[in-house]
Amino acid sequence: MGKTAEEVLGYLKELLEVYLAELNGSEKNTFAYGEKTAYVECLEIIQLWEKAQTFGLNYDIEKRYPI
Repeated sequence: MGKTAEEVLGYLKELLEVYLAELNGSEKNTFAYGEKTAYVECLEIIQLWEKAQTFGLNYDIEKRYPI
């Protein structure tokens, strides 16, 4: 059975945060920078969702994950 949009967006948000946490501890290179930039941008788009705060996306993304 399929998932609701809320379930999918909540899961995506969690997954992106895990990926970003992993990148914060990795060595800096062009690929990692591009990857991190893309993940941050995805979180910023999800933050436009009306229920983003309910799912814990109520922080300044670029302060938590500086590029």
